[in-house]
Amino acid sequence: MPKRIGIVGAGSIAQIHMDRWSRMPDVELAGYYDIDESAAQRAADRFGGQVYPSLEALLDDVEAVDICTTATAHREPVLAALEAGIPAVVEKPLSRHLADCEAIVDAQARTGTPLFVAHVVRFFPQFAQAKAVVESGAIGQPGVIRTVRGGSAPGGGGWGSQATARSYYGDFEKSGGVILDVGIHDIDFQRWCCGEVERVFARGLMFAGKEPKDHALIALRFASGAIGHIEASWAYPPGRFRTRLEIAGDKGIVEWDSLAPAPVQAILQGEDDPMDVQSRTSSPTAPEDDPFYAELAHFVRAVDQGRSPQVSAYDGLMAVKIALGAIESERQGKPIAIQP
Repeated sequence: MPKRIGIVGAGSIAQIHMDRWSRMPDVELAGYYDIDESAAQRAADRFGGQVYPSLEALLDDVEAVDICTTATAHREPVLAALEAGIPAVVEKPLSRHLADCEAIVDAQARTGTPLFVAHVVRFFPQFAQAKAVVESGAIGQPGVIRTVRGGSAPGGGGWGSQATARSYYGDFEKSGGVILDVGIHDIDFQRWCCGEVERVFARGLMFAGKEPKDHALIALRFASGAIGHIEASWAYPPGRFRTRLEIAGDKGIVEWDSLAPAPVQAILQGEDDPMDVQSRTSSPTAPEDDPFYAELAHFVRAVDQGRSPQVSAYDGLMAVKIALGAIESERQGKPIAIQP
């Protein structure tokens, strides 16, 4: 198994990853590379390991790499790791630009180096349990899937506020706004549950010309005939965050709301009598469950066992393609076809 882990990019998401790596048995945080050397030094001071002077020096000294840079800077370290044969985790989205995603997918297929795109929502116990209910056939054929993911604007304030304007997230050309940063979580989850997307339609505030806190409503049409609804928001008051999921099939519904009690609830029709409706709850959450730990542990197991990680480079590409399609739909005011 990979034991010496290198971190590329020592910003906010990296801090979460470093903390989880530091708790993992038989794993050593070898060190860090960041264009801001002081950020790498702070990580070394907190978690141990060394500061590497270059990406090449880090790759020469580790057994796996976790790439936590901003999405606009993913391409170079991901391609370098793949070419060096170093198994890699890369934070979502796979990249800000589709051409970069395609280059990464091609390189991964050519080199065969393991690459895991860290779409962490698949590892939240409630979402994983809902997916398991769908796969069990308990709710029948999914017809409608709805998800909500909302919080306040990163950096404080909305578009036009000084704090956000100074941040990476306040620059749409870098972050892609709420759709590419937040909505992409649910795009990946819904595609995981319902299959390929044929077209996307979106409405939101990004191009409203009012400098708002960003908010988007996204509709997906799946090849299966199912319909997806996504609400992604940076318009909540500071300190508020909510997620919600609902998957309706022809035999029942599975749902969860972060504002409700913890157990996942499934409401199912009786096999013989459609009016015989039963409600079942199950709580997959245990104190040791943590989605960030779970996704990194999954990556380690996959590499150790020679299996492909659950979220492939192609999955990462399709999530970005759909998200960019939603942004274009919002811009043009019409549905956008998605090509696999």
